[in-house]
Amino acid sequence: MDLNWLAQEAKHVHDLFSTMFYSLILTLLILGVVINYFRMPMGQVPEFFHLVGRAIIAAFLLAALPEIMNALADVTDQLAREFGQLNNFKLVGSRLGEKIGTFTWSWVSVKDSVLILISYVTFFILYITVYLADTLFLFTWMLLFIFSPILIAAFTLPSTAQATRSLFQSLIQVCAWKIVWSILASLLWSYALSEVNKPEYDVDFLTAILLNLLLAFSIVITPLLVRGFFKSGIHNASASLGGAILGAAALTPPGLIAKSKGLTTRAATAYRERTKSRNPNIPKGID
Repeated sequence: MDLNWLAQEAKHVHDLFSTMFYSLILTLLILGVVINYFRMPMGQVPEFFHLVGRAIIAAFLLAALPEIMNALADVTDQLAREFGQLNNFKLVGSRLGEKIGTFTWSWVSVKDSVLILISYVTFFILYITVYLADTLFLFTWMLLFIFSPILIAAFTLPSTAQATRSLFQSLIQVCAWKIVWSILASLLWSYALSEVNKPEYDVDFLTAILLNLLLAFSIVITPLLVRGFFKSGIHNASASLGGAILGAAALTPPGLIAKSKGLTTRAATAYRERTKSRNPNIPKGID
């Protein structure tokens, strides 16, 4: 991605950090030698050459960073265009027409109609989130580019190298946002065109609706979902997403009523226990 659109002040900040890069590396080298000197056993020599090697790698990373970012951006844009074709309005509309043409007067068609209505309404409402994904991409890409010299210089010390790893992990995660969004959006509208409601597949109608809502909610939290993929795996990310859905369900009127009943029951039990502790002579069964 060409970052020439950045304001002059943003470029100036990046250049300022770049000029500080070697001074910061020298400071970290001295600090690393001093720390290593006090930690090593008596008679040994500090691991100076190991730290120098890490500093050289950091210098190479800084020089190669623009090419790395451009390569990642090119691959991301290409994949986003490929997957984005699956969400073309003409394709979505034509597939909807084909599905409606197969409807008959049956309970399966009624369930399919409800699922299609939910899927397509949420798809068109959430389509605006593609612009939010682009905005977050540009914002994060800009910050990573500006602060990259400082984050790469941290590779000099093993204790601060996590900052450099986080820089490149963040670059890859940000690139995955667009791709994952396109895939989730295509799953959202195409899911309603599947045969999930047929009796032979034994999928409950309520389960099918909840899965549709889960797909819709996952589009909104695409950055968090991608982070879960990289940090803890797909299964843990899916479990966290399901927990968020269940938490949201607790805020619905039935959920609030059930929660209030539970609080009332616990409060009544606590009151009876306090009363019995203060009056131990009260017969059992009399509260």
